[in-house]
Amino acid sequence: MNYWGIKDTSVSFCEDSYNKSMYIAEYYNTLSGSFYICVALPFLNTNINHIALCSIALGIGTICLHLTQRYYGQIMDESAMLSLCYLILNQINKHKYPKKILIFILLIYIQNYRNFIVFLCIFTFNIFFIINESRNIKSSRKKFKRNLFLASMGFGTLLWFLDQLYCEYVKQYYLHAYWHFFTSIGIASGFTLLRN
Repeated sequence: MNYWGIKDTSVSFCEDSYNKSMYIAEYYNTLSGSFYICVALPFLNTNINHIALCSIALGIGTICLHLTQRYYGQIMDESAMLSLCYLILNQINKHKYPKKILIFILLIYIQNYRNFIVFLCIFTFNIFFIINESRNIKSSRKKFKRNLFLASMGFGTLLWFLDQLYCEYVKQYYLHAYWHFFTSIGIASGFTLLRN
């Protein structure tokens, strides 16, 4: 019996459910969600504290999703991912990406949260815009941080796809937990770029 009830998310992950604990659906994916909280803490007293708080919300949502495998955890996780991406875009260029558009994005997501492809498309577009905006970085010091951001996010995404597409071959490596780790490194390097 599942402690949190019957799994009702629209996305599945490779880690076996309730394998390590009767209270935690996906043990390693749940623990690794705390990385998003850890990388945000040093930025709480900076000009990007609203983005750091969103990363903390992402950590809580990620933990809830993998802890329970329930739809409310998925909504918390994915809406925080979309919010974090859009707040980063807003910090880069407030005129081009006004905050009020985030409400529209979240409304579209909430109406379609059971259709994972809707989330994936919105998230992919946000990442594309972040990558596109990062091309404007000129200083060599900031380029290193940008490249670390891009490399970490890219490698993490590769691991996410391997976990999704080749689960039977990579199950023992817990690649989705590594997605959390590498995207946390990417988020942290992005935070250093955005901080004044």
